[in-house]
Amino acid sequence: MKTLIRKIKIPLSLFFGGFASYLLFANPLESYTLPVIIIWLPDVIGWDAFFVVLGIIAGLITFGICLIIEGEEN
Repeated sequence: MKTLIRKIKIPLSLFFGGFASYLLFANPLESYTLPVIIIWLPDVIGWDAFFVVLGIIAGLITFGICLIIEGEEN
């Protein structure tokens, strides 16, 4: 199992990052409710770049989960 995770962790994280960005681009909501601390970010960098940043964060989270699974010992 660890060798499988080791081989697919980068493609899997790229897939999830791209998929998250695609969902945000393709299915825009009428309004997004954002926390007060980051409400200024889409106004500064734009909504498209904000969606890309969210996709990158999703890919990094997926990569981290794969690293945790890979590092566990039975």
